[in-house]
Amino acid sequence: MKGRPYVMALSRGDPSHPYVYARVLGIYRVKVLHPTMATPTSMDVLWVHWFQIDKTHRAGWKAKRLYRVQLIPNLEDSAFGFLDPDDVVRGAHLIPCFGKGLIVDLLIAAISKWDCSRSANWQYYYVNQ
Repeated sequence: MKGRPYVMALSRGDPSHPYVYARVLGIYRVKVLHPTMATPTSMDVLWVHWFQIDKTHRAGWKAKRLYRVQLIPNLEDSAFGFLDPDDVVRGAHLIPCFGKGLIVDLLIAAISKWDCSRSANWQYYYVNQ
């Protein structure tokens, strides 16, 4: 998947912000079989890396500042997940926070030493509203 596709969906758990944000890593069609089903059914899913709102950053209309998010660290249980495409509200425009710099993700190896963009992410992103 070329580029960095970001999406937003309605938040179900955080009352302080109405949306959750994610980077789409892949789009898949899977066959699902549940004990209550007679036959398997096909389902489309997005495999995503979730962002979390930076609670240390004052943001919102009252503060006159954009919300700031960061990727949940890879080793946390809630970092990756699946999202139903029907739950996506729209694509999100996330702006890298250049002043805070890059973080290198040691779990994703770059294809070559010149391809640092595959193993590095910005530490924070601003949510363009």
